[in-house]
Amino acid sequence: MSATLLLPAAVFAPFVGAALAPWLGPRLKRRSGLLLWLAFAPALALTTLVPAALRSAPASSSIAWVPTLGLDLTFRADGFSLLFALMVGVIGVLVTLYAAAYLVPGERQGRFFGYLLAFGGAMLGLVLADNLIALFAFWELTSVTSFLLVGYWDSRAAARDGAVKALLVTAFGGLALLVAVILLGLGGHSATLSGLDVTALRSSPLFAPALALLLVAAFTKSAQLPFHLWLPTAMEAPTPVSAFLHSATMVKAGVFLIAKFGFLLDGTAFGQVGLYVGLATMFWGSYLALRQNDLKALLAYSTVSQLGILTAMYASGHPFGATAHLVNHAAFKATLFLVVGIIDHATGSRDIRALGGLARKLPLTAVLAVPAALSMAGVPPFGGFISKELFYEAMQHEGALAAVLAVTGSVMTFAYSLRFLTVFFGPYRADAPEVHRPHTAFWLPVLPLATAVVLFGVAWPQHTVATALTALAAPGLGYAVKPLALWHGLSSTLLLSAVTWLTGVLLHLLRARFAALQERLTPGWNANSVYYGLLASVERGAGDFTRLTQGAPFATHLRVLFLGVAAVGAVRGFGVALPSLSAVPVDMAVATGLVVAGVGGTLLTRSRLSALIYLGLAGVASTLIFVLLQAPDLALTQLLVDTVTVILFLSVFRFLPAMRRYTRPAVQGVLDGVLATAVGATVFSLLLSVQAPVAPHIDPFFLRYSKLLAGGTNVVNVILVDFRGYDTMGEITVLAIAALAVLALLRLQTQQRLEPEAEGPAEGGADPPAPATVPGPSEGDEDPGGAS
Repeated sequence: MSATLLLPAAVFAPFVGAALAPWLGPRLKRRSGLLLWLAFAPALALTTLVPAALRSAPASSSIAWVPTLGLDLTFRADGFSLLFALMVGVIGVLVTLYAAAYLVPGERQGRFFGYLLAFGGAMLGLVLADNLIALFAFWELTSVTSFLLVGYWDSRAAARDGAVKALLVTAFGGLALLVAVILLGLGGHSATLSGLDVTALRSSPLFAPALALLLVAAFTKSAQLPFHLWLPTAMEAPTPVSAFLHSATMVKAGVFLIAKFGFLLDGTAFGQVGLYVGLATMFWGSYLALRQNDLKALLAYSTVSQLGILTAMYASGHPFGATAHLVNHAAFKATLFLVVGIIDHATGSRDIRALGGLARKLPLTAVLAVPAALSMAGVPPFGGFISKELFYEAMQHEGALAAVLAVTGSVMTFAYSLRFLTVFFGPYRADAPEVHRPHTAFWLPVLPLATAVVLFGVAWPQHTVATALTALAAPGLGYAVKPLALWHGLSSTLLLSAVTWLTGVLLHLLRARFAALQERLTPGWNANSVYYGLLASVERGAGDFTRLTQGAPFATHLRVLFLGVAAVGAVRGFGVALPSLSAVPVDMAVATGLVVAGVGGTLLTRSRLSALIYLGLAGVASTLIFVLLQAPDLALTQLLVDTVTVILFLSVFRFLPAMRRYTRPAVQGVLDGVLATAVGATVFSLLLSVQAPVAPHIDPFFLRYSKLLAGGTNVVNVILVDFRGYDTMGEITVLAIAALAVLALLRLQTQQRLEPEAEGPAEGGADPPAPATVPGPSEGDEDPGGAS
């Protein structure tokens, strides 16, 4: 398959699978995952584009959409995008197969796999998109689909809270990204990332605000301080989702953004901002990971910390080491999350305090978990050791403060990695009386990931496998691949690693004292308390504003609206050249007079029936005006609408309350008259002012091309259904939604009228018991009520 077809196929195949999932789920149940993983097959086929990427000749594909606005759906497979897409595809396949075993009977498999595949497609579109607007669209789509995945178990309050929190934080970043890509496109004179004019962009006044907003977007998506709070609560998602989100997809999107735009950050203060925000996040995430008693929460805060490493390295201009760690982290973090799912399934618990000695009962699970945890700790001979060495080397170049933060965070990383492993060793303990060994379908998808963890540290003549993989991304990010094997001689980085291991072991042995110290140092507030406080303030403010503005009478609302219209006239002035009355045809003057008479009669009459007759007169007179202006289509439309309106009013007359005379003080009447006059003058002056052409007329285009392009001789109809087809479709959609809403309200009214009065719950109809919960993440009082 050519690149022109393969790139769009890789992006859109998961969306096709997502569309099929709701149909396959009820029929195949969990087995639907054994078929739907094929939606990621085109992404795996992107390996055929690797040679072109290594030659710095990336394949691309473009689908024309709105070429005049630069809105072409362009995909480009440079080395880094290709590496990322392959990670998404491989882990997507394994997670989909794992989910087929993980989901219990009775789960909504169709919905789950639909959300999962749609998320995978959005992530593939994000990493392969070259058009800036398309990049933003896929970015937002990852936020929406992750919201659906995190809130998949929507009966749980914690899942709903985690989903909303993730959506609010990442949507805020999405708004920042929207403005950023617009500024970049304007300053760089291109709608594509690869086509940006860097020289013009750097000299543009839009450069600094664009980079600032770009960093805000990246920080929210990749859970950097102070936006880290959403990621730990997102662990309420099913474990396969956590493995997918935390290893190679959504949380890496911000890191991907920083890496792709790294050529703009180079040599700017924004690079230093990214460096120290990343290091602070690494330190704080490791510190909080040590406080967790839930295995999944520990891995969630670990992800926050590891993302800090990647952010710091990419932002400070060290893409080689960052990419090596990116690959390592994807392998060991996906492995560990899937292992936690096996433990939870086998024991019914994720509480570290209640688990121990599981290697006796789950030996294969332990074999899968130990290399991954040691790689996370940065222990040789695994790939995590190599990327940690590269991290230390990079931070030494950035100064003493950066090196100290890096080593301190790594010490805590080593300690929480050892704590994770304690569930497999020591005396056996578990809440479940019987620990059943997982089915082959559980551990088989984990095996390739655990194998990759081991292989990434295997030495070739000059490289480990992990660092060799970074060669694929080198042309896309513009860095040189340095030879680096497991043993690279005595060095300062190896000395720092030795200090990290020794201090990490000591911290693990003194964990109880360190936990007590953490408890004493915990402040009375944290990121989550600030978030919930802000959310409550916004809700209170919205309620107060609604009560203040929506509780007023309808007349008051009209006065406020009309004051705004009159203010426009006051600002622009009412002075316009009035047309000569002698130039107005007699028939047009008569029709206009009938409209005025109809409106005046409607306002002055005291009879509802008379008001309806006057209203019909105004409508028919308007139809006459369209006829005089030689617009028969508009005249017919106006006549039909007016006729239907009159019939509807007549049909509901008997349901309407009696008319009441509207009374108001005399002063209020005078003020209302002045306001009405000002509004009328404003609208009249605006209508007269737009008669002068402000741009070339477009009617010759429609008259010329309606038949040629659309095959229609009725120009108005062609405009509605062809040239402005999307606009017409939107209007029809709005009307259809309104009609459905009215129908639903009528059915609800009928149902309430027919249903007998409720007599309380039937015997034996008690609510089902609430689902069991496990201890949640802790950042002091991180959750609103303590643990989830």
